[in-house]
Amino acid sequence: MILLDCGNSSLKAQLHCGGKLQASFATSYRNGWEQRLQPWLQESSATQCYLASVLDAERQARLDACLRDRFGDAITRFRSSASAAGVTSAYARPERLGVDRWLALIGAADMVEGGCMIVDAGSAITLDLLRADGSHLGGAILPGINTSMERFRQIFSYIDFDEPAICSNDEPGSSTETAIQIDYPHRSIDRLRELVTRWNPYLDNTATILLAGGDAARVQTELGLASRIVPDLVFRGMFRLAAQ
Repeated sequence: MILLDCGNSSLKAQLHCGGKLQASFATSYRNGWEQRLQPWLQESSATQCYLASVLDAERQARLDACLRDRFGDAITRFRSSASAAGVTSAYARPERLGVDRWLALIGAADMVEGGCMIVDAGSAITLDLLRADGSHLGGAILPGINTSMERFRQIFSYIDFDEPAICSNDEPGSSTETAIQIDYPHRSIDRLRELVTRWNPYLDNTATILLAGGDAARVQTELGLASRIVPDLVFRGMFRLAAQ
């Protein structure tokens, strides 16, 4: 099977066969990205494709056309839900939780016995809290290390940034609006460190910090806290659901 993780900045793919990872692929969305993806798909022996995507409508349409040409109807698109694989979403409207965050939670639950904090550092930095019993406690969304506020607003173009709920919330957010953090006087990484410290007691001060995303190594260095980089965390969640 093929697993596709389509983020805001890049597309990543894995080929699994017999329960084992056989090959990987990654590309940015520069001109011709479909032409780079298609040969890799065609050369694989996979008959099923599993997809997690946060793409805009235009890129999604181009990707869908590419996948239909290779897999026909054998395509499963993951979506966030109220619960799955022992994990329960904190969102009152669970479909509004980014599917990449949801899959990272599911992947983390299979790796860590106690509570954990999951940081995905890409175009946006997301922080999610997960208790040992699988309960998601919500989290935070901040601009990425190199992401301008203009770009950040573009990523969340469906959000009204004049919404009063959007501010420097001191509690984990259980909606996109209450999770977004933009009203603070310092760098995103400093605010992230502040939130990790503030919210650690929610997990009995024993939380394992898992880092994913393109800026994971830099965040690990600047955060200055014990943590573990898991580059394939979203894929772990995808594989867990696909194997059910």
